[in-house]
Amino acid sequence: MRFFHFSLLSLLLSLICFLSAAHADLPDIPAAIETQLYQGTVEEVTAFIAKRQAQVDGLIAQLSTDMQKVKGEEDQVVFTALLDLFQGLSFQLKNLQAELARPEIPSLQAPALGSPPYNLALFDAMASFQQKAAQQLGLYEENIAYGVARIAALKDELTTLMPLYSQMRTEGSSRTQAYEKLAYILSLQHEYAILQLKKPKLNKALTDTRSLAKEAANLSEQVFEKLQISKDDIGALKKRLDSLNERHVSSLARLNAEYLELNKQSVVAESKLDKALTAIGQEAKEETGADVKEGEQQRLELLLDAIRFRQKAIIQEKMNLDLVVKGMMFRQEWLTAYVEMARGKKPSAFLETWSRNGEELIAKKDVLVRDLSLATQQRADLTQRLVAITNKVRSSINGDSQMSTFARQAEQSTGTLDVYIFAIADNIHDLTRLSEEIELILQLLRNRMGSGERLLSWGMAYLADNWELSRNVLFYPLVTIGETSITLISICKVIFLLLIGVRFLRAIRRKTANLLTERTAMTPGAVNSMTTLVYYAALVLCILIVLSTIGFNISQLGIIFGALSVGLGFGLQTISNNFVSGIILLTEQPIQVGDYVELETGVTGEVKKISIRATIVRTFDGEDVIVPNSELVTNRVNTWSYEDNWRRLKIPFGVSYDSDPIEVVRLAEEAAREVHFTKEDSDHPLRIFFESFGDSSLDFSIRPWCWMNQIHAQSGMLSDYYFVLFRKLKEAGIAIPYPQTDLHIKSISPEVLVVLQNMDSAQGQGKTGESGGQSEEQKIV
Repeated sequence: MRFFHFSLLSLLLSLICFLSAAHADLPDIPAAIETQLYQGTVEEVTAFIAKRQAQVDGLIAQLSTDMQKVKGEEDQVVFTALLDLFQGLSFQLKNLQAELARPEIPSLQAPALGSPPYNLALFDAMASFQQKAAQQLGLYEENIAYGVARIAALKDELTTLMPLYSQMRTEGSSRTQAYEKLAYILSLQHEYAILQLKKPKLNKALTDTRSLAKEAANLSEQVFEKLQISKDDIGALKKRLDSLNERHVSSLARLNAEYLELNKQSVVAESKLDKALTAIGQEAKEETGADVKEGEQQRLELLLDAIRFRQKAIIQEKMNLDLVVKGMMFRQEWLTAYVEMARGKKPSAFLETWSRNGEELIAKKDVLVRDLSLATQQRADLTQRLVAITNKVRSSINGDSQMSTFARQAEQSTGTLDVYIFAIADNIHDLTRLSEEIELILQLLRNRMGSGERLLSWGMAYLADNWELSRNVLFYPLVTIGETSITLISICKVIFLLLIGVRFLRAIRRKTANLLTERTAMTPGAVNSMTTLVYYAALVLCILIVLSTIGFNISQLGIIFGALSVGLGFGLQTISNNFVSGIILLTEQPIQVGDYVELETGVTGEVKKISIRATIVRTFDGEDVIVPNSELVTNRVNTWSYEDNWRRLKIPFGVSYDSDPIEVVRLAEEAAREVHFTKEDSDHPLRIFFESFGDSSLDFSIRPWCWMNQIHAQSGMLSDYYFVLFRKLKEAGIAIPYPQTDLHIKSISPEVLVVLQNMDSAQGQGKTGESGGQSEEQKIV
């Protein structure tokens, strides 16, 4: 028993010693981010890199020693992979040392300008420099964005891996797994340090390139502003374009002929493939020779793939030829536009055309980018397919000659696909370059234009870009009436035509009214009635014509009127009543413009306007009252100028009983005739009436006639008469009495009597009126 315990203790001690020996060589990593790899002086960082290299070399030596001790094949593979990982760390440290010693990124150098005027070659060099600066700027921005994202990801991953490594190192997990985790952590630290060393260099390069790009844009604009284009430049460019067109025609003819030949080969290959598939089916049933036919099938399929890839490459070559010609045409046209702009001609058409062409080029580039991605994927799939087919065909084909034939066909297919991929890449590059050149030239031309011209050019370009979308919105059917679809454009058309029609009809109405008033004996009211009726009739005709222009069937108006009749019976009864009343007023003309009317509501004034729905009456106080036409038709209306302009006024007044009535009548006649708007003739004599014996006066009234078209306010009329009458009566000594009342008290209480006597003694005798008028007695009991 004692021996058993001793043996168990020895075994445990041996296991602990083995584990300690197994993990004693695993180094401790103090932090997830090793800042000494990129922070500090160059000497300090170099020394730490050397220290890390020595550590890696020690680990490689330890792994090599351990690898010699293992005998299993799987263990040998594991240790070999570990050695590769740590040797990769040495390569990373060399890159880190090289990045530490690498100087800052040099910037581009702008071409020397010289003195103006500048030639076309200098502008081409400056434009190329501006494009390179823009491309370099975009590249730096992408690298910095990638570096920032990658640094954040590495930091998170290292922070997660460090506790796992510490746990594996402490708990004595698998030795190979611990080494693998260590190599991975060190690799991430080295990558993190390399990115940190690149970061300040890239930031400085980005700042410098931004300034350089702005400087390049300013220099390009300066050269473009002082550019001198001669006739020789345009002539030489025209010759180059003619020569290029000739080569373009011949190249297109060659490519088209090759494309047709490939179509024939494709038909032949598909026919052979069909026969091979048929033979495979028959031989599969007989179980003889099927493998050989399958090999032929695979060869024919590769041949068809090669033909298709070559046809696609031909399409890309055609596009490349078109791009070269288009670039030359653009150069010729912008040079011509520049020369014509110097002569005062606006380049609006050129800007609009090539703005649209530039957008088409960008759209084509996007399509080619997708095609390139698809072709690259096809290249990878074809490689995997060829490997599988080669292994299968190798075992089924009899003879080295057939195998070499298949290999040649496979090589042709992959080579043709590579040519297609390179053609797409070239076209993408050319499209990018041409679109950037178009954008640059258009922007420079716009900068030479005035603000108004730029705004107009931008508006035209915007309408051209969004025309399809606007067209879909404008012509979308909102509602359908019968066979006519109502769209937004038709509504806008109706509104526009109606506005023009209404303005035109109003102008005609105003001109016609003035003409009739000046050259005919028609009254203003008759003129207004006639022109208003004609105006509304013409307006209805105008509405019908406008509706017909949008394809509206006029016969369908019966349906609309039927629907409106229901609405009239419910909610539009008052409006329809006023409308019909307006027609009655305009046709019968019981009231005309210029008439003086008095309504039942007490409104009195001059009729200023009669429309189809309401009439405007201006009172003597200057207020405009809108009266619905139905009130003028259904209610009683007093008019002062219905058949003629004569109106008889009544001016009442009173004089004392001591006055001579004959003298009063004479004075009243004189006073009435002195008022300038009093009119007299045989049918309209001036009359003075003795009305009655009043309570305090003799009551008279003056009845003069006047013309209402010469009067503007009734209150002013009466006032003028009273002013003159008062002056006449006062000059003649005739008194105008006022009411007088005598109060007789028959009974009163003693207390009130004492108070009245005291007041009488204090104030004296009461005063009585001296007018001599008749007294009125009131008795209070």
